[in-house]
Amino acid sequence: MKLGRIILIGLALFLMSGPAWASPYATTLVDSGGTFGPSPYNDPASVLGAPATDFYDPWGSWSGGDNYRKVKLVEPAYNYAPDQTTKLITTLRNPSYIVVGFDHQVINDQNNPYGIDFLVFGNAFYVGSGFVNDETNMATYMLVGGAFTENVLVSVSQGPAYEGQPQNEWTWYTYSNGPYGDNAFPTQAYEWDQAKYDATGNGWTDDLMDFTKPVNPAYYDTLMAGGLSGAAGIALYEGSGGGTGFDLDVFGLDWIQYIKVEGTADFKEGEIDAFADVAPVPVPGAVLLLGGGLLRLMAWRRRTN
Repeated sequence: MKLGRIILIGLALFLMSGPAWASPYATTLVDSGGTFGPSPYNDPASVLGAPATDFYDPWGSWSGGDNYRKVKLVEPAYNYAPDQTTKLITTLRNPSYIVVGFDHQVINDQNNPYGIDFLVFGNAFYVGSGFVNDETNMATYMLVGGAFTENVLVSVSQGPAYEGQPQNEWTWYTYSNGPYGDNAFPTQAYEWDQAKYDATGNGWTDDLMDFTKPVNPAYYDTLMAGGLSGAAGIALYEGSGGGTGFDLDVFGLDWIQYIKVEGTADFKEGEIDAFADVAPVPVPGAVLLLGGGLLRLMAWRRRTN
């Protein structure tokens, strides 16, 4: 009986160790410099942590809603958080840069969806058929084609080659030909439930989309072409919270831990909100093996009681 308990405790500790304790989002502001936007878009530290889910819109009442809004694929994060104090996004201008770090290695994992290893969130949005707010029916609000996007240059690094090496001497790998930050896919923070809208006039749920899951790149052209409702667009996200996806295979890297975003002469301005490590899809065999092992341990405990 004691052995069974020891095994179960050990298994639980194993499952909770390592990456399970790590944040999926950038946690450290390593360096920054240059010209940023006016307040509240001037704080490089605002790119740390999870993407913005809600914001305060000082003109919300003018557009037919209230002042507290959810971030959606047709209405991006801007201004402040609902507390009217917390800054949400940072504008990078030419020249400017921000370097962030994760508290773990971001792995080039073959089990990551669509080969995407990390996501960069900005405040891009799809062009819609008029003003939108949280009371808008996403089933009738239409995407008319195109999106408001800005290009922010993205680079990655494994970090210092020796202790104390300054970041400008690190080996950096740059996505010179894209993808770029503040681009497709716009952030979609919450799930939409049409049945709830029919009943209440507001179909937004409190269930967050998954910010560690990329949108299927195959849907890029469909979403950019428009001609579908906001609800249909959200459905194509398939539970993803959006973000521009990046693949480390481009550079043959097994892992990185640092990301740099830059405003340059070619990309004069863009906004960055957050960075996320993509969660791999569980391997079915491993899940079954783990589940079977737990069931056998539970059965063994019952027999020995």
